[in-house]
Amino acid sequence: MSKPIFLCIPGASHPVIIYEPLKASLSLHGYSAVLLQLPSTGGNPPTFDFTEDLAAIRNTVAHLSDSGNDVIVVAHGWSGVMAGEALQGLGKVEREQRGRRGGVLRLVFIMGWVVKEGFQGARRGDVSSMFSYLRPDLQTNTATPVPDLTTTTLFSDMAPQQANFWTSQLLPQSLGVFWSRTTYAAWRHIPSTYVLCGSDRNVSPDYAEVMVQEARDCGMGELSFHFSFLSRF
Repeated sequence: MSKPIFLCIPGASHPVIIYEPLKASLSLHGYSAVLLQLPSTGGNPPTFDFTEDLAAIRNTVAHLSDSGNDVIVVAHGWSGVMAGEALQGLGKVEREQRGRRGGVLRLVFIMGWVVKEGFQGARRGDVSSMFSYLRPDLQTNTATPVPDLTTTTLFSDMAPQQANFWTSQLLPQSLGVFWSRTTYAAWRHIPSTYVLCGSDRNVSPDYAEVMVQEARDCGMGELSFHFSFLSRF
């Protein structure tokens, strides 16, 4: 039996190259990884909401699954919202019940947002709760990473030269994804793993544990917890 393929989805304002170290590590163990850049990242033109992101995820998963592959979806940060919404009907068990090959075997959240149906980050036009490292602009409907804040918030456990490099790679983020409302929670139906990064300053480990506990309390399926420091890849 062939090994599952990893589909890696970066978080808000992050380019796909953020996953290159992980892709290289997976390759050493014989696994393949597909890195998916979401349309909302780059902000040119900005997307209205997360609809285009959902389509990108669904189309990629469907293509991989229809080719007979099992898929492990890895969602970092805010992309957990989109991954949780996009995978309806694409789980391995769900596809098997319809006589289809392949499907999502597991959903992995790396300090990702695990949210219930009906979640909305903020009402449209509200940027008061924006991530601290992003500067929102309602004229362009994008948020731009602030270099100094990005370095200290996202890459504080890296050497300065390495942190500065990754900071320079970040992209503007369309604001619409923060204003979108979810209607589905894939973690209820697909076995999930949560990777907790102890030095994360954007989503604190305590807050991440609260999100996961709330999900467990309202019917989260199989879940495993792991602790990691991604700067060690």
